[in-house]
Amino acid sequence: MKHLLLKNISDVYGQPKGAHSIFIRDGVIQAIAPFAEIERTCGPALKEPCGVLDCSRLTAVPGFVDGHTHLLFAGSREDEFYLRASGEDYLSVLNKGGGLHQTVNAVRRASGEELLRNGLAWLDLAFGFGTTTIEIKSGYGLDLETERKMLKILKRMDETHPVDVVPTFLVHAVPKDMGRRKYLDLVENAMIPEFREYASWFDLFLEKDVFDLPEAERLLRKAKDAGYKIGLHTNQVFDIKGVSLAVDMGARHVDHLEVLSPGDAALIMGTAGLYAVFLPSAEIHAFSEKTGRIDLLMEMPDRLVLSTNFNPGTSPVLSPAAVMAMAVWRYRLHDPRLMVEAFTRNPADMLFLHDRGRIETGARADLVLFALDHAAQIPYYGTICPAACVVKNGACYQIGKPHEI
Repeated sequence: MKHLLLKNISDVYGQPKGAHSIFIRDGVIQAIAPFAEIERTCGPALKEPCGVLDCSRLTAVPGFVDGHTHLLFAGSREDEFYLRASGEDYLSVLNKGGGLHQTVNAVRRASGEELLRNGLAWLDLAFGFGTTTIEIKSGYGLDLETERKMLKILKRMDETHPVDVVPTFLVHAVPKDMGRRKYLDLVENAMIPEFREYASWFDLFLEKDVFDLPEAERLLRKAKDAGYKIGLHTNQVFDIKGVSLAVDMGARHVDHLEVLSPGDAALIMGTAGLYAVFLPSAEIHAFSEKTGRIDLLMEMPDRLVLSTNFNPGTSPVLSPAAVMAMAVWRYRLHDPRLMVEAFTRNPADMLFLHDRGRIETGARADLVLFALDHAAQIPYYGTICPAACVVKNGACYQIGKPHEI
């Protein structure tokens, strides 16, 4: 791997104002300083094979870490989008056999190669928006064979694409073609033990008429005993005590939180190492009258996470910058630094990936360069997302294409 010098960056996130250069060696940030200082301290290394990129009109931020997505799927659900616009709610569509069940049918019909092509195409787009690490859940199979297929494809995607993929085994719902008790037994006794080979994370959709508290506790305990790290979809439509369960089970993150009491908010803030993930795009596309209660958790800014929740039903959005803009509109967030941290350092730390999500010496060289004056313009221009290039593991790539420059 050749070295890389990002020269005279107009603004480097987290650094004092003024032009800085970043010297990268073997995929790791070696120095961040004005060019003259780097030339003085890293001179010999600069004489070795080294790519130089003029960044005099660019702003650098850490590569985005998208910590909650359902990126691997087949088909689309635009019909559901318009149904919800007409007044149908998410659970009503689901209980009628639509929603994720529509995607389950499409994923079951799709070949492994078709799913892989779909997944890589979506990863290309995510990469172009500046995402360098992404969590992707299974959960669109709802049977042993298809869930296994999805998780194996996620592994291939991670091996094939520059973006790092963090796979999660998601227990999404009870399938329409299997009894509830039989399915729970299958998940507990077959899927959870077998899928630990493919995924280190386990997630479950805890919601009224999907899974109840005893069922969730049973599966979370089994997953924890099998060595999975745990997240939990909870408090999206109804509060059925998911936050207490997450705390009792030692979950790493709770996601959605559109229905959150002050008591549960205090419980989250008082539980060290528990992160809260907010998904404004999903709220908007589901026409939810409830708003993620990020306002109750502002005393723990280092554990707040924003994510795209990219999926074919309730969040056809892959751009972190667009989601930051939505967070301003929906949550009235007004601190751009908080929003950048919520898409970089915070989700990286949530996923125990402490080598990324920051621009500092010794960190992995995952960076996004924007044609902006400073990082505060990222949410402001969120629907445009003028990324110039993405640096992943010290290599510079063209936007929208996984080809190294």
